[in-house]
Amino acid sequence: MKMSLSLRLLLAAAMTTAIALVATAIVFNFLFRLYFEDRAKNELETYLIQLSGNVSANADDEVQIIPIPDPRFNQALSGYYWQVQIDEAEPLLSPSFWAAPLELTRPQAAGVIAFTDLTTGTGDAVAVASWIITMGEGETRKEVFLAVAIDRADLDMSVSRFTSNSVFWLAVLGLFLMVASWFQVRLGLNPLQKIQSEVARVSHTANGRLSSDYPSEVLPLVDEVNQLLNVNAEALERARSRAGDLAHGLKTPLTIMHGIERKVRRSGHDTLADDLMTEITSIQHIVERELASSRDSQQALLNCDAGPIIDRLHKALGRQPGAEHIQWDINVPSPLFLPFDEYDLTELLGNLLDNAVKWSNSRISVQGGQDQAHSFLCVEDDGPGIPEEDRDAVLARGTRLDPEQPGTGLGLNIAQRMADAHGCTLSLERSDLGGVKVCLVRQLAIIDAS
Repeated sequence: MKMSLSLRLLLAAAMTTAIALVATAIVFNFLFRLYFEDRAKNELETYLIQLSGNVSANADDEVQIIPIPDPRFNQALSGYYWQVQIDEAEPLLSPSFWAAPLELTRPQAAGVIAFTDLTTGTGDAVAVASWIITMGEGETRKEVFLAVAIDRADLDMSVSRFTSNSVFWLAVLGLFLMVASWFQVRLGLNPLQKIQSEVARVSHTANGRLSSDYPSEVLPLVDEVNQLLNVNAEALERARSRAGDLAHGLKTPLTIMHGIERKVRRSGHDTLADDLMTEITSIQHIVERELASSRDSQQALLNCDAGPIIDRLHKALGRQPGAEHIQWDINVPSPLFLPFDEYDLTELLGNLLDNAVKWSNSRISVQGGQDQAHSFLCVEDDGPGIPEEDRDAVLARGTRLDPEQPGTGLGLNIAQRMADAHGCTLSLERSDLGGVKVCLVRQLAIIDAS
């Protein structure tokens, strides 16, 4: 299934926006976590240095620890802990401890702060900063292992809240970007919609061209379309000029042949004159149809309202000898546009209506209509009809089912070729009136600019 251009652009925008927002969320979360990790390390380092300054030895070589002023170190299970171990003695713990001492690996060298994460005896995850300092000299030298820990719950909760908030607001941003992308796509495709409307206008106008009021990216396409229209118009004009020259060149020989026919008739050879007149009429018919076929192969597809042409042909054919008794039932909406110019549509409908008059007993029906999918025009008569097995044959060139009837057998073949050349279909069916139903159908092209 073909996907519209606007849908392709919106899907591409949605994919790139989603990838960009997901990447942004991951990067923001990573940077935010790094920021809080650095804050936690700075806080731990501050408390560790403060604790180190509060550790001292008196005259009896007893270690004294002055509590850190932060009250959370004195509140049980507050999440803020300190631990001091002198040499291999039992660690001294802050009042906030409610479990066994922290099991820490001592740093390799004194004076170097080591940061680590571990779990306390109560199952709480804590971030720890520790180092070793020495006190005294010689035999009184003591190694003091100090550690400060803070609960990671606040850190992890802050990161989690930031993540959830950032996801929410990035989703809102994504929705806004998709709406903006929709407006951008619609705005960007406006020139294509304008081309669609102008092409529809050109198809109804003989000398119409696309305007030049387009963005620079679209102008080359517009110029190519206009050049194509110019080439087709010039080719049509040349074809019609050649057709006019040919018609003018045959005018004199046909006039002479008409004179010969009248002389033969005056001499009393009516049968011979009738045969000669039949051949003259055939020559005129063939020349006119071939000229119309020549125009078909060269011209651009235009639109013409069929109603006025049908009325004109109805009046002309209704005045023919032997056609006065025929009842015409014409029901064609106005306008009913078919993809022909006025000359070609007159040629085609003239063939169809002429055949209907020739074979009709008393009634001819001309019905037309149009909807969103197609437009159609049907000509029916109440004549003898055409057997289903012979319908393809009568569309072939020069086939005549009844040799007694005047004609060349080219009418329906020419009508079919003209219909094919203009993107239409010509079909033969049995009419409800009893005769033949000839339908000319044009499929309408539906342009999707969304």
